[in-house]
Amino acid sequence: MDSLFKSHYPIFILLALFPILSSSVATDSSKHSQGNFTSLSDAVPQLSNLTYLLPTTHKKAPTLGGQNFTHCCLLAVNASLEVIGGYLRKTETDYIGATVEEFLQRSEDGQFPCTATWDGDIRGAPKVSVPAGWLESTCPGWQMSDSKKGHESQWITPFVGFLLPSVVFVLTIPRRRKLAVWKKLFVPDFSQLISWIVAPFAMILAGIFVCCDTLIWLATCFAFASPMILSGIYEAYLDQKVISFLTEKTANLRLTLDMRARLLFVVLVGNLDLDPEQIRGDEELVILSHGKHSDDNERWPNFRPNAPRNPSSPWTHIENLVSPLRSYRDAALGSPRQWPLHDVKCTIPNCTDLYCKEVPLRRNFFVRKEIGRTKTRIRTMLATQLSFGSSVGSPVVFFLGAFSFTLVTTLASLGDEDTSLDLAFGMWYMIIPHISIVSGLLLAGNNPNTLEGVMALEFGDVEEKESFETKHWLNSIFELAYESRYRPKWLWERGRSKQDWIDRVISTYEVRAPSGRRGSMVPDEDMAALRVATTLGFTGWTIVLALTLLLMGVPFVLAFVVSFFTPQVGVSCRSFTILIYAIAQLCQVILWMWAYAGPPSKGKYFTFFRKGGFLDQKGFFTPTNIKTLWTQKTFRSLPTLWALIWFNLAMLFGLGGVMSTIGGTMMQLMGVYTSSKCSINASWWTRPHEHIIVTISKNSELEIRDAKKYWIPCAITAILFLGLVSFCGWWYQRRLRGLFRNLVSELGSPRTDREDIRAVVVPSRNGSLGG
Repeated sequence: MDSLFKSHYPIFILLALFPILSSSVATDSSKHSQGNFTSLSDAVPQLSNLTYLLPTTHKKAPTLGGQNFTHCCLLAVNASLEVIGGYLRKTETDYIGATVEEFLQRSEDGQFPCTATWDGDIRGAPKVSVPAGWLESTCPGWQMSDSKKGHESQWITPFVGFLLPSVVFVLTIPRRRKLAVWKKLFVPDFSQLISWIVAPFAMILAGIFVCCDTLIWLATCFAFASPMILSGIYEAYLDQKVISFLTEKTANLRLTLDMRARLLFVVLVGNLDLDPEQIRGDEELVILSHGKHSDDNERWPNFRPNAPRNPSSPWTHIENLVSPLRSYRDAALGSPRQWPLHDVKCTIPNCTDLYCKEVPLRRNFFVRKEIGRTKTRIRTMLATQLSFGSSVGSPVVFFLGAFSFTLVTTLASLGDEDTSLDLAFGMWYMIIPHISIVSGLLLAGNNPNTLEGVMALEFGDVEEKESFETKHWLNSIFELAYESRYRPKWLWERGRSKQDWIDRVISTYEVRAPSGRRGSMVPDEDMAALRVATTLGFTGWTIVLALTLLLMGVPFVLAFVVSFFTPQVGVSCRSFTILIYAIAQLCQVILWMWAYAGPPSKGKYFTFFRKGGFLDQKGFFTPTNIKTLWTQKTFRSLPTLWALIWFNLAMLFGLGGVMSTIGGTMMQLMGVYTSSKCSINASWWTRPHEHIIVTISKNSELEIRDAKKYWIPCAITAILFLGLVSFCGWWYQRRLRGLFRNLVSELGSPRTDREDIRAVVVPSRNGSLGG
C-alpha cells in the first residue's frame, strides 16, 4: 500500500488540489459575468479610457481627415450600454442589434463589433447602427487612410494592384502627342564640372516631366475611353471587311496587282493624316519616274489629268510606291487604269473586237523586281509592330494577378468593406486594359516611322523634327509622339481615318473605261462593291456599338454592383462616382456617332436627317470641322453652332470622366469617402436624413452575406471576362495577320492575275512565270 501511494503520488496531489483550483477559476469567471460587473469598462474592456473627444494624438481636424470611425463605433456602444446592480443592461438609446448576452458572447469570441474580422462564422459580429443625425453631429468629417493605423487595404491594394498596372497599359496605347521634355535636361557633355553638378537635378526634373506626361495620358484615356474603344473596334471591323474584300476579289481574279498592293498599304497606314500640311521641298515627289513604262501609244494614249495632289500626303507616297506595279500604259498621276482602253482610232460604234483592246504591260524582270520590293515593304511594316502578347498579354497577366490576389484576400476576410471596395475599383480600372486590347489588335502600325523607313529612298535630305509642323507655343509644350513626317491620328479618330482612306481609294478609281468595247467611262463594279462592303449599315453599327457597350458596360456593371451592395447598401459616394463616369462615357459615344458615323443613307422617311438632306448640307454631321470659326463671314452660321455645341459637350463629358476616375480614385486612396456623408444613400443628401439608420460596425452578417452573394461572383466574372477578351483579341489579330500575309504572298502570282494580264507575263530566268 505504501509503495502504491509513492508511485501515484503526483496524481493524488492533483486530485487534492482540484477543488481549490476549480473554485478559483469559477470565482475569477464570476467576476466577469452578469451580476458581477463593477463598471462598463469592466464588462466591455474595449471601452476603457474612452473619451467623447478624439485622443490628443489626432492632430488633424475631422474636416481635414482627422476623424476616427472606430472611435465613433465605441461611442455608440458606450451610449447603448450601462451597468446596473452588477448587470450589463441596454440604455434607451440602444444602437446594438443583439441582446446583451449575445453581445457579450460574441465579444468574448473575438467578434467585438467595432474591431471584428472574419473568423469563419457567417453570423459575423453584432451590428451597431446609429441614426445619420447622431453620426454627423458626433463624428463629422472624414478619416484619412493611415498605414500606421492598419488602413493599408484602403489604398495599397487599389494603388499597387490596379492603378499601377493601368499605367503600364496606357504606355502601350498609341497617341499623337506627348508632353515635351526640355532637351537641355539631357546634358550631353560631361567634360566640365558644372555638367556633373547639374546632371542630378536635370535627371530629377526630367523624371517629373515623364511622370506628369504619364498621368496626363492616363487621365485622357479614362476621360475618352468609350470613343477610343468605339473607334478601335470600328477600325478593326473595316480591316476585316477590306481583307475579306481582297480575298474574295483575288479569288475571282478581278483586281489588278497595283490595286491589291494599294489596299494592303491602306490597311497598314490608314491611321495617318490623309491630307497633312505640305512640307516645303516635297513637290518633286509628285513626279513619277515610270522608266520602261513611260512610253506612249497612239492607239491607247495616256491620260494626264490635272487634278492637284498633296506632295506631303502619305496617299501620294503610296501611289508612288505602287505605280511601277500598274498593268496598263498610263501616266495619269495618282490614278493608274485598272481596266484596258479601246483603240481610239477605231471608228466602229460599240466595237467589241479583241484586237482593239489595250494590251497590258509586260511583266518583265524589272517589274518582278518591284513586286519583290513591294512585298518586302508590306511584310516589314507588319512585322515591325509589337506582338499582341508582348504589348498587351504581359500587362494583362499582371492585372489578373492583382485580381486573383484581391479575390483570395476577399475569401480570407469576408465582410471586410475595404476589400470589397478594392474589388470595385479594380473592376472599374478594367476599362484601361480593354482600350489596350482594342488598340493592340489593329493592323495599322502605331509608329509612323515604319512607313517613313519604307519611303526613305524617295525623300531627299534628312529633315529635322521642327520641319514636320508649324511652330506654335502649344506644339512646344505637347510635341509629336513620334519624330516622323507622318502623323498618326488619336485613337478616337482612327476608325474614321481608316474610312477616309478607303473612301479616297473609291473616289479615285470609281469610274473606268468600258472593258472590251468602245464607249464612255462607266462605274467600276469593284469599287462599288468595296463601298458596299465598308459602309456600315444598321447591322454593322449594331455590332460595333454592341461590342463597345460590352467592353465598357461589363466593368461598370461589376464595379457598380459590388459598390452598391457594400453596406450602406444603395447608391452612395463610390457607386455614385462610378455611375457618373458611366453616364459621361455613354454621352461621349453619342457625340462620337454624331461626329464620325456620317449621315444615314438616303431613304423615304426623315429626308432632312439623311445624306444630302438639310442637316447634311448645313454641316450637322461634321461638327469637328472648325474652319468656319476662323473667318468673320462664316462664323455666324449653323456649322459654327454645331462645332461650338459639340466641343463644349465633349469638354464637359471629358472633364466629368477625369473628375470621376482620377478624382474618385484619389478620394478613395486618401479616405475621403470614409465619412458620415458617404454613409447614407445619395437620395438623402438633399433631404432631411437625421432618422436614416447607418451601420458603423465591422464584419456584420449583412456584409458577409453580400460578400458571398455579390462580391466573390463579380470578382470571378471580372477575371474570366478580362481573360476572355484578351484571348479573343489575340486570336482575332493572329487571324487577320495570317490572312494579310497570305494576300501579300499572292502579290505577283500568275494564278491571281486576270486572263488578259496573265497572257503577257514574261517567264523568269528559272523558267517559271513571273511573280
